[in-house]
Amino acid sequence: MTKQQFWVIGADYRDMQFQQVVDGSSQVLGPYTDYREASQAWREQAMATRYKATTRFTIVVNAAN
Repeated sequence: MTKQQFWVIGADYRDMQFQQVVDGSSQVLGPYTDYREASQAWREQAMATRYKATTRFTIVVNAAN
């Protein structure tokens, strides 16, 4: 059976085009076993960086065997 894993990934970017990551700023949180857990982690990161216009986080999912 294949189980899904959820990850919260993000970084600071050099500008509002979100094309170049600031070296050393990448973050990976997880894995989380369900979307609700990942969503909570994403929300915490989003709130902690809400005043940084060039920081972005997202939730990604992959299938684990």
